[in-house]
Amino acid sequence: MTPLSRTASEMKISNVVLVANALKSMGSATKAELAGVTGLSIATCGAVLNKLSLSREVLALELEVSRGGRPAQRYAYNPDYFSVLSLYAQGSDTAAQIVWSMNSATGGCLAQGEVGFLPLTLDTFYQQIASLLAAYPSIKALGIGLPGVVVNGTVATCDISAFAGVAVEQQLRERFGVYVQADNDMNYTAYGYYRSSCAGVTAPVAYIFKPDVPCLGCGMVINGQILHGASQFAGEVSNLPFKDLDKLPVVDEMAKVIVSLTAIINPVTIALSGPKISEALIPQLLERCHQHIPAQHLPELIYRPSMRQDYLQGITELTLNNYNQHVAFGV
Repeated sequence: MTPLSRTASEMKISNVVLVANALKSMGSATKAELAGVTGLSIATCGAVLNKLSLSREVLALELEVSRGGRPAQRYAYNPDYFSVLSLYAQGSDTAAQIVWSMNSATGGCLAQGEVGFLPLTLDTFYQQIASLLAAYPSIKALGIGLPGVVVNGTVATCDISAFAGVAVEQQLRERFGVYVQADNDMNYTAYGYYRSSCAGVTAPVAYIFKPDVPCLGCGMVINGQILHGASQFAGEVSNLPFKDLDKLPVVDEMAKVIVSLTAIINPVTIALSGPKISEALIPQLLERCHQHIPAQHLPELIYRPSMRQDYLQGITELTLNNYNQHVAFGV
């Protein structure tokens, strides 16, 4: 038998990923429906479904009602095939907490909670993860969010200093033997907001968070992809060259950042959140921004009462996507 070429092998793997992702987004489908969505032939979709059914990654559901011919089989991705732990640490060296959610292979939330982060040490953080992994043994992937700059899995800087300089992805993989990815809090949050409220939008979308401490966080999604920047520094808007930016009234501080983002990436929408932000602030922000930017170029400003759900959704969806790519292609 002639061995498959690398290209042919990769095509087969790509077909599996394509069918699995389509099935997750559709909820359930027949071979013909999957062929229509993926562009693959019905025969190829059938072969992929047979393969995935053997491992129980895909479940065969009820037969379609017959319309004169042989009834079609309906399939669904198995939500219990594995699960993902999404977890983030928030706060500073003064006070912090750990927020988590456990999600199915199709992204559904199975459980969630939060715990105090004391003492503020790596051991505390790892012990909390260990207890969650023990409680939910089906977890195969772990997504971590941190309030800092994360470069290739290593924390460059962090509001919680115990993480600074830590190769957090490597340490967690070695300790727990699961797939791990870590990223900046605002990148995850911006992506979660994009997926829940702007999915399919190709124009830039941004998310600004104003905490109690004197700084600002920002994440950006362009054409459905997080903008990380050349050195993972994109979104560090507290470094914009405005004198005493953090000492300005909140409305002036935020307006300067919104004007800067509008002039540089021209976002269609900017989501705003944080304890110092309210919906009543938006008209004032638009008035300040209009002094510098014509109205037709200003983004829509959307108030988000809490970043929690956006943050967790961003971690979950990105971790699921990257874990599936890791399993399929070893990347």
